[in-house]
Amino acid sequence: MNPVLSPKLDHIKAPTDHIKAPMDHVKSLAFNRSASSVEETKAVLYIQNELYKENIESRKEYFSFPGAKWFFMRLTYIIVLCYLVFFRLYLVILAYFSLKYLFQRFRDYSLVGKEDSKNLVARIKARKKNQNRAVVILSAHYDTFSSNLPYGLQKILFFLFKIIILPYIIFVFVIANIIIFGEKTEEAIQLIILFTLIEYVITVAIFFLVYDNNKSKGSIDNASGVSILIELIKLFKKNPLENYDIIFLWSGAEEWGLKGSKSFCKRHRRYLSKKYDLDRSYNINIDMVGTYIGLINKNSTRFKSQKGIFNLNKMLEETAIELNVPLIKYKKILEPKTDHLSFRSFAKKTKSSFQVACFQSDKDSKFIHSSKDTPDKCSSQKLNGCLDICYTTIRSIDLMNSYSEEIR
Repeated sequence: MNPVLSPKLDHIKAPTDHIKAPMDHVKSLAFNRSASSVEETKAVLYIQNELYKENIESRKEYFSFPGAKWFFMRLTYIIVLCYLVFFRLYLVILAYFSLKYLFQRFRDYSLVGKEDSKNLVARIKARKKNQNRAVVILSAHYDTFSSNLPYGLQKILFFLFKIIILPYIIFVFVIANIIIFGEKTEEAIQLIILFTLIEYVITVAIFFLVYDNNKSKGSIDNASGVSILIELIKLFKKNPLENYDIIFLWSGAEEWGLKGSKSFCKRHRRYLSKKYDLDRSYNINIDMVGTYIGLINKNSTRFKSQKGIFNLNKMLEETAIELNVPLIKYKKILEPKTDHLSFRSFAKKTKSSFQVACFQSDKDSKFIHSSKDTPDKCSSQKLNGCLDICYTTIRSIDLMNSYSEEIR
């Protein structure tokens, strides 16, 4: 049991006036919120409006990401390049790269532009303005993705999409040239054309089978996390931490490769490293809270021999026990691809002991990206349970930090 948490629990646990609010947010956000859509903007405005009611300032941070059309165009570029290599048109390749990279106006030119999305960021400052204070980053993505296929099959098809171009390149660069040297040029050309058609057919099939822009209401994935963050920022606005700033991140385009959280980490890495003690800082990412509360059971950092360091995952688990909130911890060889991975990468790049935890009800994946992901799959009890665990753990860590400051 947590020695700091137990005697102070009544003073640091969340108030009970948030019981209905998270579920109300989930219901209000029960509409398609696909990245780069009008509905995505509608979702951001909803979150901003909730913050505005509490006089909480927020800002939008815009970024671009490659959508489906961009991937198709990249595939075409690669195939054309393979053809040029095959027919030994090296001067054409040289001319292309010369124009592309020697002249600024051509450097970012593309026949198909990238999609635009946005993050919403807000901050609650600590009461004490210590120079060496730490930061808590709470994150949840607000975009949705809809599919015609079950989630498990989607992952298989997207994996095939990622690896499908590699055998094609190997064939054109290696096998086809071997056939040519054997004076079988016509057969090689026929095989390349056949392989090219197969590439396009499979790619088109994957996108048409997987992508459906209208089905999912995105309640578990991830109106649940969005709603919990909205209520957490309201609570911390009323009663800020003593020693930690808290940054709230509602990220966009998570379903397209964690683009929003990657953009945030890249944009603010230098600032966060300079302003905060990252060895005492951490991220809690709330990705899915549905029929139960799940926590990925993996320590995210190398712990330094530093006085007062804490184990974030262990504290979340102990807090759940103290609050009598059911929490299921789980491990997977291949972890779910959520925004917590962006913050894991952030920890490595900053060479710090920055810790990361992720709430995700992994077994609820059978509902997500489909018409089954509706508000009734979420539970007020589970939403509030996750909110209470996060709020109480964060306050407990802040309290531990205060004690350690007094000892010093």
